[in-house]
Amino acid sequence: MTSEHSGQALRPTAGAMITVTIADEISRIRGSDEWKSADRHAVSLVKDAALNIMLMMLKKGAQLSEHRTKGPITVQLLSGSIRFSAGADQRVISAGEIVGLDREVAHSVEALEESVLILTTAIA
Repeated sequence: MTSEHSGQALRPTAGAMITVTIADEISRIRGSDEWKSADRHAVSLVKDAALNIMLMMLKKGAQLSEHRTKGPITVQLLSGSIRFSAGADQRVISAGEIVGLDREVAHSVEALEESVLILTTAIA
């Protein structure tokens, strides 16, 4: 079974397959009132009890203040560049790079230019 994304997080059912067209989602966000009025916008693309795959767009200068997650995460940068800080470690991440981080590690993000990323969180 296949489902197409319709602007709401898809919750896969047993045996089902879902597809999301990232370019369409980016266009939808860019056209939204939320994107026009805020420095960032995020939408869950696929979500269930243990997994959340989120598309996040950040305008230049947008910041996500230090926080922690209950499960491990990955951040895959599709375009732009961000400063990713985790503890004392700070790195500039560019398009095409991915960062992995263990659970409960304090981290923050700053967009060095308009950026698009895929954030995946997992809870075991």
